Amino acid sequence: MKGLLKLVAGLAALIVVVIVAGGAILGAFFDPNEYKPEIETAALDQGGVELKINGDIGWSVFPWLGLEVNKIDVKFPGKADLASLNQARISVRLPALMSGNVEMESVVVDGLKLNLVKEKDGSANWAAEVSTNQGKTAAESKPANAGEAAGGAAIALDIDSIQITNGFINYQDKTTQTEATLNDFNMTSGQVVTNAFFPAELSFNAVQSVKGEEQIKANAKLSAEFFLDLENQLYKIKGLDSNLTVGGKPFGGKSLELATAADIEADLANQSAQLNNLKFSVANLNATGNVTVKDFAAPQISGKLDVASFELNKLLTAVGQAEVKTTDPAVLKAISFNTVLEGPANTVTAKAITLKLDDTTFNGSAGFNLANGAITLNLQGDKIDADRYMPPATEGSSEKATSTTGQGYSKAPVIPVEALKALELDAKLGLKALHVSNMDVSNIALQVSAHGGLIKASKIDADLYGGSVRNNVTVDVRNKTPLIKSNKTISGIQIGDMLKAAAQVEQLTGTFNSKSNLTLRGNSVHDFVNSVTGTANVNMKDGEVHGIDMAQTVCQGMNNVSSLGINTKEVDRSTPFANMGASANIKNGVISNKDLKAALDAMVLSGKGTVNLPKQLLDYRLGFMVEKNLFKETCSFPDKLEGVEIPIDCKGSFNTPPAELCKPDFSFITNAMKKQVKEKAKKKVEEKLKGKLGDKLKGLF
Repeated sequence: MKGLLKLVAGLAALIVVVIVAGGAILGAFFDPNEYKPEIETAALDQGGVELKINGDIGWSVFPWLGLEVNKIDVKFPGKADLASLNQARISVRLPALMSGNVEMESVVVDGLKLNLVKEKDGSANWAAEVSTNQGKTAAESKPANAGEAAGGAAIALDIDSIQITNGFINYQDKTTQTEATLNDFNMTSGQVVTNAFFPAELSFNAVQSVKGEEQIKANAKLSAEFFLDLENQLYKIKGLDSNLTVGGKPFGGKSLELATAADIEADLANQSAQLNNLKFSVANLNATGNVTVKDFAAPQISGKLDVASFELNKLLTAVGQAEVKTTDPAVLKAISFNTVLEGPANTVTAKAITLKLDDTTFNGSAGFNLANGAITLNLQGDKIDADRYMPPATEGSSEKATSTTGQGYSKAPVIPVEALKALELDAKLGLKALHVSNMDVSNIALQVSAHGGLIKASKIDADLYGGSVRNNVTVDVRNKTPLIKSNKTISGIQIGDMLKAAAQVEQLTGTFNSKSNLTLRGNSVHDFVNSVTGTANVNMKDGEVHGIDMAQTVCQGMNNVSSLGINTKEVDRSTPFANMGASANIKNGVISNKDLKAALDAMVLSGKGTVNLPKQLLDYRLGFMVEKNLFKETCSFPDKLEGVEIPIDCKGSFNTPPAELCKPDFSFITNAMKKQVKEKAKKKVEEKLKGKLGDKLKGLF
């Protein structure tokens, strides 16, 4: 944009050069057409551009100093054609000019064409190398001209009208194969004067293409009244009314109309600007507001912005986007936003924000630092039923997804490192009540800071089902390898209430607690799995497994194995437990556990082994042990198996079928029977010895 402004300024300067040159010739009463070669040479020597005047140069002397040029072509040496002009016509009343005022007849610029090309090597046809001497001359002359302009008396303008017709601008970027065209550019005004409002209108059409395929097209119309106080540097726009119609590929072939109305005032001397009576509308979205800016060097912004309630899907349809499908079709019907702008200098600060989403309200504040791009956000909500906003269930949606276990872990980057390095953020988000997946969660709190590539989620908290979740996560992307640390504590959650709400399951109750401290390195799932290191502890107290009498099941299973008969009488179909817990050490993705313990009714469940995440292998041994025979009323459990561990070995890869993954180790039966045989033999020997010894003792008496 800066380069384009320089280009327009250069073209304006070029026209002035032509006018001045023509005026000098007129002053000598010569036909300017005879001096075309000299004008073209001067343009090349002084401006560094190749100027070709293909039409006539017309002139007038008194009382109007007028100049008309026709059919001009401009380009930089060795570059593609830059600009052409069909006609430019300007005339100034000499007596008024001599008194310090500018009185003009209509200023006409017709058929201005700009052809801007950026080549594949990055060079552009609107720029040329400037010699050191030329650069110094320009730099030295600029302050002098600026000083003259600043120190001179204010100029009073009186121009009958300004007409710019049939303008055309084409921008082509060969590096990205994009092209943008602005055509049918027209601007007309009423009588242009200082210190009074005058009307003006502008219109144009635009097209943007990528690789030769049209993407976006637009047409715009703008009208307003303008006020120029050049002496006090005060400028006003009253009754701005603009309409922009946009269509093309991103809008699904539809056209979108955007309308804007406002009153604008800029006081450059006092470095202030005001945007009043702002009205903006697009489809069914309507916004109003006003903005005041003071001190352009370190802007202090104040004002108000209101977005009236609108329906999201109607807006999406209008812009050619797909509607958001939700479980409850009554949601997304009423979204509104309003804020008060007021904050310290050099920031855009929304001091008070109110965001409404149907029957949910968020309140808070936000800020953006113009100097360093830092964002602050504090947004607190009351309640939301997230299940209403979920996609509706579709046929087959409950089917299990095809397992990808065994296919390896993705090495694709998952952390946007560069974006996080640039992020400057301090955010606090909260929600008093959330209903999601049929569960009720309360007092949700998230606190995040991000500075220089160090992202700290110091608080990720929630309360649910009599307990709480407290978590904090740190993501450090300051070094070559990203580092992630997580500390999570779950305390006192009534697992039975949660399972009943989430899945209508009533098979397990108990108080669930856990702690974990994990570190991960890298930037992919593969990296995370191979690097995860830390500790984890899980504990569940005072619970019960419903629907399964573990003692009865084990007892009957053992009787089946040993063919000792089954007593099918069942008194209780549940398994209470006093304590169930385990701890794990994790190193580079290998989880080791040696202390799984569950104190079940009349028996103990234990386990130990490893889970190798990188290699996707399991090597774990579960064991059941009857501590005391409490089954006599319900099952004739073999007394000799009391105190004997009944093992189950789980060994194999993650994609091994469960029936093949875990198998009982029946060697315990053989060992138990051998033990029983030995004990029986020992007992018989003892009985025989006792009997013989008894007979001998009797003989003594």
